[in-house]
Amino acid sequence: MLPGTTLFVASVGNPTYDNLMPKAHRFDLEHPAPILDDEDEETLAAIDEGIRDAEAGRVVPAEKVRELLHKWTTVSSTR
Repeated sequence: MLPGTTLFVASVGNPTYDNLMPKAHRFDLEHPAPILDDEDEETLAAIDEGIRDAEAGRVVPAEKVRELLHKWTTVSSTR
């Protein structure tokens, strides 16, 4: 292929893949998105408690969380 040549490959199964991707938006550090202060005191207290628990080592390994989530969703889906 020659330098500067664009190669287009058609997909047989899904014509959507043949479309060009949209241009990415520039990340603007000068004008960040606003942070909404909608959290109530109870939510902020719960977040602080979770941070303290994590810092104290009261955590659950990811594998155990996966097992628990599976059990919780299975139980809740049968209700």
